This record gives sequence, C-alpha cells and structure tokens, in this order.
Amino acid sequence: MSSMFIKTHDSNSSLFCLGRWKFLTHWNAMLQIAYYLACGVLVNSSIYERWEPVRDQAFHIIILPLSVFVSIMFWGLYLYDRDLVFPAHLDKVVTPFFNHQKHSAVVLWTFLEAAIVHHDTPGHFEGHVIAALFCASYLTVVLWVHAAGGVWAYPILGVLNWAGKAVFSSISIGVYVAFYRVGLALSGYLHNLSFNVAKLD
Repeated sequence: MSSMFIKTHDSNSSLFCLGRWKFLTHWNAMLQIAYYLACGVLVNSSIYERWEPVRDQAFHIIILPLSVFVSIMFWGLYLYDRDLVFPAHLDKVVTPFFNHQKHSAVVLWTFLEAAIVHHDTPGHFEGHVIAALFCASYLTVVLWVHAAGGVWAYPILGVLNWAGKAVFSSISIGVYVAFYRVGLALSGYLHNLSFNVAKLD
C-alpha cells in the first residue's frame, strides 16, 4: 500500500489525485501520529477522563486493525505479485528500511501498546458501525480520485473489472472487520500476559 504519488499522463488530472492521501498507508501513518501525539499531550491534562474513552475506541476500531490490515494486505499482495501494489521501479525512491517502517514496524508499535496499556472495549454495535464508516470513507476517496483524476490508488484496481473491484473491496472490508474483532481479543490477551509477567517480577 505504497505511499508514493503516482502521476497520470494528464497533468491537469493530477490535481485531483490527492498525492499520498489516496494511499491507506499514509492514512495509517498520519492517524498513528495524531493518535500518539494526542495521547502524549492529554495524558496529564484536565480533560484526560473525557479523552480516555475516545482513545480506547480509536485504538480498538482504527489504530490496531488498520495497522495490521495495511501490513498484511501489503505484504500479501507484494509476495503474490508486487506489481499489483508496489512496482519494482519504486525501489529507486523508497528504501527497504522506509518501506518496513511504513508496512511492518507499525504493527509492532500497536502490539506494544496493547501489551502495556489497558483499553476498554467499545460496544459491539458501535464498534462495527464506526469500523464500517471508516472503510466506507476510504473507499469513497479511492472512487473519487479515480472519477476526478483517472487514477487508481493501487495497480490491482486497474487490473480488475468492476465486478472484481466490488469483490475485492468487499473482501477487504470483511478482512478489516475481522482484524477489528481479532484485535479486541488479542489486545486483552497481550495486556493480561504482560500484567502477569510483571507480577512475577
């Protein structure tokens, strides 16, 4: 899920391509930066008690599942056929270190937080609705970029016909929601595990 800006042949249409903002990797990176900045700034503030439930929802519904989704989808497609997500010519621009920072390390940070910080789980209905709205918002951006600028965010979307795009998008949303559900259980497991280890010390 490369964060490089792929230009079109029409220079006017490039104005509508949103640069890196059409890539889910960039959304993930910016959301993580905003999330951790907010956590650091508000931890000792007077509104921390009101921020805490927002933090917990953001972590469970977006930060954790999005990081896992970006990493697994990117490397899965990369191993299957890298031209579908990260063509070889991008290696000249994006170093392997930076690539792993964007698509691998992000999962480690979220797992580390899940182990260290307790997060209350969101309501079942509420969590699924917010997750679905987040997926729909990104899909809207992808479709708008193509309609306005003639560019698909990822090469795989240019290969598939519209039925294939619908199936791929539906599967992607289903996978994201599945990662959200698994993330709830994993977060609790990692936190309990780290808590038990700390007690042994």
